[in-house]
Amino acid sequence: MPEAIGRIQWGPLTFGPGSPYGVEAVVGLDDLPDVRGDDTDRPNQHGEYSGSDFTGARTIQIGLAIRADSPDELRSLKVALRAATQPGRAPAPVQFLDWDLLAYGKVRRRNIPYDAHFLWRTGEAAIEIYCPDPRLYSLAEHTAQTTAYSPSAGRTYPLVYPRVYGDAGSSGRLTIHNGGDSEAYPLLRIDGPVAQPVVELIGGDPEDESGSATLSLTGTLQTGEYLLIDTRTRAVLLMGSAPRRDWVRAGSQWPVLGPGDNELAYRGAALPGAPGQTSLLTVTWRDTSL
Repeated sequence: MPEAIGRIQWGPLTFGPGSPYGVEAVVGLDDLPDVRGDDTDRPNQHGEYSGSDFTGARTIQIGLAIRADSPDELRSLKVALRAATQPGRAPAPVQFLDWDLLAYGKVRRRNIPYDAHFLWRTGEAAIEIYCPDPRLYSLAEHTAQTTAYSPSAGRTYPLVYPRVYGDAGSSGRLTIHNGGDSEAYPLLRIDGPVAQPVVELIGGDPEDESGSATLSLTGTLQTGEYLLIDTRTRAVLLMGSAPRRDWVRAGSQWPVLGPGDNELAYRGAALPGAPGQTSLLTVTWRDTSL
């Protein structure tokens, strides 16, 4: 990865090499956002009790040099930049294409000064993007799948020749690699038919957010039905829209992917009267850093 920031994609505009918007400065991308500490004074003692640290929002500032061949073109480039940096209702992706990084934010400040010193063919601009989610994600979205755990059928008795063996079983396990340096919150999709599905993150420190966790559900999915589970927002949606948060069993933990390899296990019960049905777990995630 080169040190030069390269191209930045914001909405319909690309900044950097090959575009009329040169990138002069980027602030806040490699910086650690402000840390929110849960610290309290030690009563009748020196010092404090220190709790977990969490970061606040990330603010990314981008300085641009605008280059045109004529005053009219310069004006058009400024108008296009203004149109692309309007206040937004929801965070939008800002992509650092040559650094393989993605953040989600909204424009909070924009500065496009007028300066006639350079014969009206070059100009400067600065935008500030507020990212309520401070995490930085990989551009690529990764996906892995497994069927639910099922034992093999084994041999058929009494033994006859040729010997007959049942279907092979499924381990129901996945090894998922988070290539970032921070916790990643996966999106889980469970396709029926299955009853009482369970997704388990195996290993790790149970006291850590990305440690061992078991998410158990009480619902039943018929053939053609699916459930979406967003582990960051903790939304549980039948067919992607109908809330089913009440399907989460009390005491369940939400699986979070730590940096490096993570092992997930998926199991569930077959629906009555129809053995051999195959339910599918699909895990979607991005490498995540702070």
